[in-house]
Parts: sequence; structure tokens; C-alpha cells
Amino acid sequence: QQQQQQQQQQRDNGNNNKKKQPGSWKQEFCGTCRFRDQEFNCNHRVEWVMKNKGKTEDEAMLESLRYCLKNQEHSDNGGNNAAASSLKSNNNWLETIKQQKDNQHAPFKLLPKSQWDKYSMDPLQVLQRAGVDPNEGFVPSMRMMEARKALRANIELEKQQAQLPSLAEIQSLYGTKPYILGLDRCQAYRDAVDPEFRLIGPAGLFNSATNLLAQLLRMNCINNARLKTKKYRPRDAPSGVKIQAPWGKHNPVFWRLHHEAKVGGAGTKQEDFLPIVMIKDPLTWMASMCRHSYEARWRHYPEHCPNLVANRFDKGKEVGESIPVFVKFATQHIGDEPIPDPKNRTFIHYDSLLELWNRWYTEWTAAEFPRLMVRFEDLLFHAEETISQICDCAGGQMRPRFRYVEDSAKGDTGPHAGSAGFLASLVTYGNSTKRMKDILTDEADYEFAKENLDEKLMKDFGYAPL
Repeated sequence: QQQQQQQQQQRDNGNNNKKKQPGSWKQEFCGTCRFRDQEFNCNHRVEWVMKNKGKTEDEAMLESLRYCLKNQEHSDNGGNNAAASSLKSNNNWLETIKQQKDNQHAPFKLLPKSQWDKYSMDPLQVLQRAGVDPNEGFVPSMRMMEARKALRANIELEKQQAQLPSLAEIQSLYGTKPYILGLDRCQAYRDAVDPEFRLIGPAGLFNSATNLLAQLLRMNCINNARLKTKKYRPRDAPSGVKIQAPWGKHNPVFWRLHHEAKVGGAGTKQEDFLPIVMIKDPLTWMASMCRHSYEARWRHYPEHCPNLVANRFDKGKEVGESIPVFVKFATQHIGDEPIPDPKNRTFIHYDSLLELWNRWYTEWTAAEFPRLMVRFEDLLFHAEETISQICDCAGGQMRPRFRYVEDSAKGDTGPHAGSAGFLASLVTYGNSTKRMKDILTDEADYEFAKENLDEKLMKDFGYAPL
């Protein structure tokens, strides 16, 4: 009986190891791997082996060594198996990886509050102002399906240690100040709309931080003239901040005045609403779309995403041909124009995921009515300064103490499962290496993006070029 109990314990331990989620290790494994003529980050290969073959982390890394391109440097004939064997035996590769995982870096030294600068972009100060302790670690963002499986299986996701980007690295990506387009129209908006009826709220593509903006505005900005009337119910935005644009936050600009959002759209005079349009670095935005595509439909898979152009595995497409995207927009129709379709759902065609970003935001920059366009990254590194300017534009008043959103503003269930919190976002979006090397891993995708990214949009919003 004792022997049977020991055997059962061994089986349980094995199952626990197999349930260990990918992403629990933080060190770069071995750079780029090649599998079936496709190159991608080796970390992704390890994650795939753990998920689909049920292997432990160490087993997955050992199996993935033969695909590592670094290993080819150790082999005269380019054979992956020989190179992997050589690297493993000569350099104790797997043992090195184990040591890297076990090493603990020294805790971050937090500054006293008297030394805080409320406008500093220094990542440690940003986190301290937000009330986030970087020493506690974070759960990285993951694909929606993986997050849902973990939730259903009651698996507790392991936290990674935070490796904060440097101030210089952050500024090389986003500059030294917030970028807000449309501040020159604030006075025109205030002149046109009486204080009681002024309303603000988010608009933006999927994965552009519209939920984060809505929460920050609600916690920090008030329309006192509207609030003091005491005649508006919670659904009517008594503080002057709506959950989304009344025509639907993800919809194109020409939806305005022609459509009504199912949530928060009824009873709102759309001309009184000042939309705050969220924009995100197109590279990191595409990475977010790969994890959570929402209502955008296009051919892609984990090993090849964003899949801007077809490779030889995309059947029915010529190699190098752009992969089209269809986006479903759904609203309640208003006005006398024909209903788009009987179910009130409209699919709009875009030539590629990149063209969706280019076209959607170019149409908003061309809008002639008052609107603000704000970078997602400025809600991380310039939150108080950015929200203050938005609030002032609409004639609102800031609360005495600025409050941050620490956890994922989207929540962790439903279509938002796997979303990142404040610390995970700061670590991810301040990492220049991740932006430049870990997203457009396919050379054809990289060249397509470099050639087709809208240069004016990139310059207007201060995003680093490819």
C-alpha cells in the first residue's frame, strides 16, 4: 500500500509539472529558431511544446535546442541536431538556463515620497506613483484562449520578476513628452457646448486602451456643472465621462451622427460629445491583436502573426500577397439611411492588419470637428499630465489626488481574458528589443510593414520608425 501511494504521488507530481503554464521563465532562451522554413522567437517554440506536448519547461527547452539558429554557428555542416548536441555538451546549455531561472535579482530600491516627481518618466517613479511594487512581479499578457483554459482548469499563473526598462530606452521609443493631437480645438468645443452638457469618453481601435482611458477619466476628472444639477442618473454620465463614444468606440469616424451604440448611446446628443481617440504604436498594437483579435477576422496562427503577407503555407494566396482583414462593426442604426444589413452588422474590408491601423487613424486625423487623439503609451508614462490636459480641454476639474489603474482595466474574464496589468504593460511597452525583434519575426512581414506604415502618422504621434 505504501508503494502504491508513492507511485500515485509521483504521477500527481508529473501532472503538476505538465500543467505549468508557459511564460513562467523570463530569460531569453536562445534567440531565433527555425521550424519548417519559418523563423520565430525560440521562447514561442518552448511555449508551444509545453502547451501541446504536455512537457515540462526543461524538457521543452531541451527539445527546442535543435531548432535554435545560434547552434548552427557550432556546426560546420549546419545540422541542427549536431549543433544542439555540441552546444549542450560543451557549454552545459540546459544547466545554464536552469541557473538563470533560479537567480534572483536584488530588490528594487524604492524612493521616499518626498523625492517623487509627478511628471518623471523614470519607470520606478511611475510605478511608485501608481502604488505598484515592482518587486512583487507580474503575470504577462497571454493569448485569450490560453488564459481561458487556465481559468477553467483553476491553474494559478506564475509571476515573472520585473526587469524594468531604462529611462533612455523608453524615451528612444516615445520621446520625452506626451503627444496630444487636437488641443487647438478645445476652445471651439467649450464655446459650442454649454458646461452642463459637455461629455467626454474614449474611442479607438480594439486593443488601444479605451477601457484604461475611461477608468482614468472617471477616477480623476469631473464636470462639476453637470454633477451639481443632480438630475442625471448613473447611466447618463453625471460626472461628464461616458464609457464610450455614443456611436460606438471602435467604429470608424464616419459612424458619428449615423449610428447609436447599444451601450451608452441612447439619449446622447452626439455633437455634445468630445471623443478622446486612443492610438497605440502599430507594432505593439499588432502583437496585442495576435493575442486578442476581438472582431477582426484574418488568417493568422501563433507561429506566424501578424501575418501581414502570405508565405508558402497560406493556401490560396501567392507568396508575398497581403492577407486581408474583415472587421465586424455592430451598432444600432439611426437616421434615414438604409440599414447596412438585416442583422445590423457591418463587415469592412481592409487589405491587411496594417492597413486597418493606417486607414482607421488617418480618417480620424482628417476629422474637422473637435476631438483629441491620445497615445496609449502616455497613459503609462505621462498619465497625470495627459489626463489633466484632456480634462481641461473639456472644461472639467481634476480631483485633488490623482489615481491610477493598477490591474488590467479590461478585467480578466470573457473577451478580455489574459490582459496585462500596469506593471506588465510598463515592462512590455518600454522594451525596445521586444518591439523591434519579437513582433515582426517574419522577414516578409517586416519589409511589408517598413514599406507600408503611414509615415505621417508615425511622425505626428512620435513613434520610433522601423
